[in-house]
Amino acid sequence: MPAIRLGSALVDRVEEQTLPVSLRLLTDDDALLARRVSPLPDGFLGGRSRTFQFSNHSWVVRVDGLTVLVDPCTGNGRKGRGHFFDDLDVPYLEYLARTGVTVETVDVVFCTHLHHDHCGWNTRQVDGAWVPTFPNASYLFVDREYRRWDTANPDRHANEFNPNVFDECVRPVVDAGLARIVSAPYEVSPSLRVEPAPGHTTGHAMLSLASGGARAYFSGDVFHHPVQLTRPDLHLPGCDDLATAVETRQRLVRRALDEGAFLFPAHFPAPHYGRLAADGDEVYFVPGGAPFDDQESASGDAQGTEERGSRAT
Repeated sequence: MPAIRLGSALVDRVEEQTLPVSLRLLTDDDALLARRVSPLPDGFLGGRSRTFQFSNHSWVVRVDGLTVLVDPCTGNGRKGRGHFFDDLDVPYLEYLARTGVTVETVDVVFCTHLHHDHCGWNTRQVDGAWVPTFPNASYLFVDREYRRWDTANPDRHANEFNPNVFDECVRPVVDAGLARIVSAPYEVSPSLRVEPAPGHTTGHAMLSLASGGARAYFSGDVFHHPVQLTRPDLHLPGCDDLATAVETRQRLVRRALDEGAFLFPAHFPAPHYGRLAADGDEVYFVPGGAPFDDQESASGDAQGTEERGSRAT
């Protein structure tokens, strides 16, 4: 698939792995699923199994002379992340290179939040030490999220599926002088802005794009599945503040619908992004729909095919 063109921006996707996750974790409303999920492409609802393909991927945004990597997945060789995330050995960086981007040419790394599947490739192991993967990049961390996970902060609170992440995936970036701790909202460039989107985690944020009349939101884990666009009250386990997460979803649904904006979440199945439409008072997901670039990136959508299990974060 060629890169997506949004105004002056090019958007590519880099996949790490895909997991089958039960939709029953979100809802048992079969009528809702039949009405709003069954019409979607394969991957959003797995027939009798009632699973969906939970994609772990990053977005690459090229605009304003910058190459921005959003949510760099879990990473290889990790421990303590859970059965389906430990000891990964996937060619993520090779997939990244297929988009025409190398570790040296990434200008900005932005983590919507600091769960392990959104910041793992911040670092990689070299000679037994975790070192920054992208040596020429500025790594953007939202201050509230940074404090929430900082192991030096006595007020942080632990999370059983996210151990060691700060010290392995954030601290080495800070020690290397590559971290930029920012307050949201924060302007990355004329077309890109970090905006608060709290709830899933305390300092969860998203990256908004406005270019040439096109608008998009790289929304991280505000939504895990399109059924949440119709029912923002539905949720997977693991939110820091569920009530705030629901409010954030409600606001972004209204905003994206009013603006005709695209959503680029971190975990939606193929085609992995889309827009919203309304049927009376009910909002629903319209997958895909953005124009492709006239000239393809090195190989377009870069993805792996390995399926490993069924745990969401």
